[in-house]
Amino acid sequence: MPEVVDIAEESRKHPDEWVLFEVTEVDKSDEPVKGRLLCHSRSRDEIHEVAMRHRGAGLGLLTEFVGDPVPADTYVVL
Repeated sequence: MPEVVDIAEESRKHPDEWVLFEVTEVDKSDEPVKGRLLCHSRSRDEIHEVAMRHRGAGLGLLTEFVGDPVPADTYVVL
């Protein structure tokens, strides 16, 4: 089983990737602070597959993209 790590610190090690954590500790505002890194990948689909195998784990799962989701040379039109 993966070791429990600081979520913010571990996330910074995986720039421009999706990360998936099993949350093991939250702060007084219920923000995730500690957890086990289950997967990191540039593929959101890969993260989703791993997440489906770990549903109901710990205090829940946290999935996030580490980086700017819109590249600097891209314009978004709504």
